[in-house]
Amino acid sequence: MCLILVILLSTISLASADGMIHVYDPDMQFWKLQKENRQLCVVNYENGFENMVLAVDVYNLDKKAVWIFPIPATPNNVTVDLIDGFPEFHGYDVKKRVDEKISIVFNAMRLSQIYTIPFVMFGMFSMSKSMEEVIIHKHVEKMGLTVELVTTENGSTLYDYLINKGLNLPANSKSILDDYVGKNYSFVISWISDFERFERESVIGVYVAFPTNKIYFPLKPTSVYDELEIPILIYVIGYVTPKLYPEIEKDVQVNYFVQSHYSVPDQLSHLFNGKTKIKDLKYTKIKIYTPSKNLVEDLWIDCSILIDVVLAEFVNNSAWVWGTMLFVLSSCLASMFAGTIVFRKDNPDRKKFALFGLWNFLSLIGFAFMTMFLKTKKLEPELEKLLESHAVVIWDDRKILFVFLFSVFFVILTLIFEVVLHYIF
Repeated sequence: MCLILVILLSTISLASADGMIHVYDPDMQFWKLQKENRQLCVVNYENGFENMVLAVDVYNLDKKAVWIFPIPATPNNVTVDLIDGFPEFHGYDVKKRVDEKISIVFNAMRLSQIYTIPFVMFGMFSMSKSMEEVIIHKHVEKMGLTVELVTTENGSTLYDYLINKGLNLPANSKSILDDYVGKNYSFVISWISDFERFERESVIGVYVAFPTNKIYFPLKPTSVYDELEIPILIYVIGYVTPKLYPEIEKDVQVNYFVQSHYSVPDQLSHLFNGKTKIKDLKYTKIKIYTPSKNLVEDLWIDCSILIDVVLAEFVNNSAWVWGTMLFVLSSCLASMFAGTIVFRKDNPDRKKFALFGLWNFLSLIGFAFMTMFLKTKKLEPELEKLLESHAVVIWDDRKILFVFLFSVFFVILTLIFEVVLHYIF
């Protein structure tokens, strides 16, 4: 395996790069190292071939600039090109979505108890209460920015709205805005909602394609910047696992995302091997922020998936499966515990009471109704047949306590399972 050097002469104020950049100093008449703001990269690895787009943002790039980075391939197998633009991703974090999914599923379980409905809905109501008097007339998202056109009749609700966006206005700003509130004025609120995307706009990227057994990213050339910390952001299509060495391990953050739909821009078709639309696009985001001197080796990435990512995907995509299983388990255990305690003097059949918990699928009301037909008192066989022939059901006051304890145990069990799953994920 040999290394080739890709050298670009640039006349633009934003250079496409990774590795190291040198600029020419006309006064001193020599080349010097150019500082970098950040490095960006997107990799798509398929069938032993790596397609890569790289870009770098630099401080006040001069007209003469040379950027150098190595590629682990022979020249005849390498393709290079310039691309106007950079992929924009806006998927959801697989692991972060797990917490949300777990909460939704267990809240839905507890709704089966009917009386829990106000408690479950209160959390949703309290989140939106401060926003209810701010009317959003238009919402636009472009280039990493979000703009909203809003009106309100109450200054405090406007400030609560702004606080929710992460902006806590000083007192003098509030007093100025108060002059416009409730006087037929509209407010245009804009903020950077996706900083990484905002910074990527108008980036010129270098496209490189080459064969390789593993995904490769050139980190070592950046080590020339010594103590300087240069943020490096790498997107890899699919779920992958970077091989981190000790010098950078603690300074690397790896997250996994899914984007429901992705339309490939024409200028990026080579990166995605001619695909125009991708459904459920999975990608890995690797952030590296460490002193450059720690980048003692290049980064190699395996096309393998960690078990916690697999489990997170299962939780997100199969909520009805594990949700139903835990609902059944919670219902059966709650019924068994309640029956064992309430009817302990009659040596109750635990299996019978566990299966009876399945009536919870009809909600607590259905469960309570079916309890009327639950046999809890032992009678003589002749008397039992006689009562059955006349459709007579003997009432047992202990059934009220049974239903109450069942519901209490069910809520407690779902809370325990929810806490455990949140802890695991």
